Amino acid sequence: MSESNDPPHAPDLSQAAGSACRTPDPIGLIEEEHALQRELCDLLEALADGLPHNFDKALALIAVSILEGSVPRHMRLEEEALFPRLRLRVGEDDPLNAALACLEEEHDRDGAASVELIDALRTAATDGFASNPNMLGYMLRGYFDSQRRHIAWEDRVVLPRARQALTAADLAALQAWIMTSDHPRCSHQSILAIRSARSAGGVCEACPNSGAVHSVGEQSAASGNVLPFNAKS
Repeated sequence: MSESNDPPHAPDLSQAAGSACRTPDPIGLIEEEHALQRELCDLLEALADGLPHNFDKALALIAVSILEGSVPRHMRLEEEALFPRLRLRVGEDDPLNAALACLEEEHDRDGAASVELIDALRTAATDGFASNPNMLGYMLRGYFDSQRRHIAWEDRVVLPRARQALTAADLAALQAWIMTSDHPRCSHQSILAIRSARSAGGVCEACPNSGAVHSVGEQSAASGNVLPFNAKS
């Protein structure tokens, strides 16, 4: 019996939507998310710079929405899909494994910090001002400084290594994970097209980059896999 090259406990995505794509670019999608996270850091810095007298309630609510939605989804993508496959390809003795472990620890720390930051921003937005501007400024600067370092490390070290080490099958599986998540996206389809579709299979079936459009469509129909494409982004 041959051994599987899939990461331990990885779902079988060989027939999932996205896995038939001839030119998947999930690493490019991660890079795009990093660019959006850098914009979030700029937004948080603008909030900090406005304290104590010019607290922007609208910006605070935008930041809360992103911190509650896009940021944790991005962490799940890396921890559940990207990092396991990358660990498999580089081998147990590769120094990159230690770096990935550190990044996961930073995810935990930043995730905990974001919970407190979300609460503080929401309270300030409700009140219309920051009751403790020094503390809020400290929280904001601590968070966006950490995130900027984290994203820079991933962009300069992890993602180039992923492009080098991951196989075509790995990239297809990552794209399938993204397309079957609660926030599906694809480098070949607009967000509008994806959200207007009933399922990931429907999107991939109509895409000219799909290598097995009929089997993907049949798989989606058979499983009744209708995804929440209108979920809050």
